[in-house]
Amino acid sequence: MVFEIPKKITDITPDWLSEVLSVSDHRVTVGSIEAHRIGHGMMSDLYGVTIVYVEGEGPLSVAVKLPTDNQQNREVAITFDNYRREMNFYQHVAKFSPMRIPKAYLALSSAPDEFVLVMEDLSDWQAGDQAVGCSLREAEVVMDALADLHAAFWCQVDTGTMDWMPNSYPSIMSKGLYEGTAANYENFSSVFSDLLTPELQEAKSEYLEGLPTIQSWINDGPRTVIHGDFRLDNLFFKTSDNVIDVACCDWQASIRGKGIHDVAYFLSGNLDPELRREYEQHLIKRWVDALESRGIIDYAYERAFSDYRKAILALWSYVVNNGGLATEDQRDDDWVSAQVQRHAAAMTDHDCLALL
Repeated sequence: MVFEIPKKITDITPDWLSEVLSVSDHRVTVGSIEAHRIGHGMMSDLYGVTIVYVEGEGPLSVAVKLPTDNQQNREVAITFDNYRREMNFYQHVAKFSPMRIPKAYLALSSAPDEFVLVMEDLSDWQAGDQAVGCSLREAEVVMDALADLHAAFWCQVDTGTMDWMPNSYPSIMSKGLYEGTAANYENFSSVFSDLLTPELQEAKSEYLEGLPTIQSWINDGPRTVIHGDFRLDNLFFKTSDNVIDVACCDWQASIRGKGIHDVAYFLSGNLDPELRREYEQHLIKRWVDALESRGIIDYAYERAFSDYRKAILALWSYVVNNGGLATEDQRDDDWVSAQVQRHAAAMTDHDCLALL
């Protein structure tokens, strides 16, 4: 079946959705739909679509993801090939991941700036909120979920089947992050001056000089599939009988590299500094122990914690680039500011600049 990719949410019709939700042995006919905005990321817009069927049965609602209308951020997404990367992830990787990922009914791109993702609606789950942060219990569950993802692909990403997924370095990702850091650092330091130490404000030249080396390091083995933007705004939680489940969406930044990338990005940018300082060693050990329980026995805690410090340093480039994206509302400003404040604190707590 050849599907036309909608340019905007109003291009999605009952007939179009009927074809998307029909399979060879189960045809459905959608009578009517109603779409509403349920959120947006920096690179994409997300809609909920409720469905009424006149023939057959299917999901009563789906989530539809389309490119952002913000042209500045859309150009960034094209530069990093974010849209096609996420479609490739859903087409080729998602089915092999034990991590809970929303089911995709259609994942299709036709150009670097054109895609549509029709997926399972998780509106009955609790969306994570990076501006607010998370609890220790939620962070523990997140470490377990990351171990599910990383262990499944540990040392298995260089067989030739994932060559479409960029390496951490050298790649379109590392090049774009370096160039974005170089272009954004002065303005970033000015905008967030109240959240940065003088050392971080003045670190541009030193950081850029050392960045290629640290990018090369985070690409070294052991390599696995990395989410790449693993933060609370891309997570959903559901609690039942005092058991918390977590699901992860938004795979536009997926790459191949060290698993500690996701761990460091989450702990440094999503936990309030006080909570992180008290429990980060516990949470890193939980991730390492979970890897071991899944068969990864050659990655000890001591190595993981050393790698964690280096990863915080490498991921400062992500924070600088996020700070340079165009925000559309106060919610965007809030989560970006929270990430900057928390990651800057982690950079200082672990004396990461000294690692350069």
